[in-house]
Amino acid sequence: MTVPGLVLMTWNPGPDDAHVHTPATWARDVVAPCRAGRPVPSTWGVGRHKHGIGPGVPAVLHRQGAHGRGLVGRGEVTSEVMTGERTRTPGRVTRYVEVVWTQAVPVDARLDVHDLELAVPDVGWRHVYSSGRTLAPDLAAALLAEWEAHLRDVEAGPPK
Repeated sequence: MTVPGLVLMTWNPGPDDAHVHTPATWARDVVAPCRAGRPVPSTWGVGRHKHGIGPGVPAVLHRQGAHGRGLVGRGEVTSEVMTGERTRTPGRVTRYVEVVWTQAVPVDARLDVHDLELAVPDVGWRHVYSSGRTLAPDLAAALLAEWEAHLRDVEAGPPK
């Protein structure tokens, strides 16, 4: 699989497990449409990052925080990096992109950080502090291969 690189988006749901989405709204608003073949457009922050991010760049969503870490979604960036005022902190500026999520799993079916560390050990999975980090093509290819294998496992369901 040839991958030009990848952007790692982060989602920290906070202490109440409810920032941006709760596990239930994530399942309803993102997982269900993706599973039905309906991509989900979104706007996502990329922190201070701006290089290597633009239309056509693959993106994955890394859920962080005390309620479980790991990948919960995959998609593609559909815009250039834009700058605008932060919603939560008026007066402060942030960078963001438009992204369309095409694959998603429920929070409790995430590709866990432990498995990410085994599959792609060169990424400091427990030390990703902001959204928008880009991964080199070799790391991106390894990560997407692991994600695809995980999706097959999730879709197959638990062993019988």
